[in-house]
Amino acid sequence: MNSNYPIMHVLLTAFMILSPLQVAMADDDYIEARRLLDSGEIQPLEVILKNVRQIFPGKVLEVELEKEDKQIVYEIEILGDDGVIKEVYIDAKTGKHLFTKEDD
Repeated sequence: MNSNYPIMHVLLTAFMILSPLQVAMADDDYIEARRLLDSGEIQPLEVILKNVRQIFPGKVLEVELEKEDKQIVYEIEILGDDGVIKEVYIDAKTGKHLFTKEDD
């Protein structure tokens, strides 16, 4: 028997216990994002992505809606046509490009 079995069993058990909590948190995130959209506090993601793709062509890898310094921000990870991964930060309310970071 594999000597890692007890560790793997504990990790699997922890994952099974925590998974419903993570799903519940994801549901809450969706509800909050919907509330922000319905109240006009953020722009629809489709609008944001359309504008971002004009400035940063490439493949969108990931999008997160975050609160940073009392400002709601779309953080969009893009694999550029140049092969460089960029994190593009957009003000979720105005759609204004805030800044971009390149992954090393």
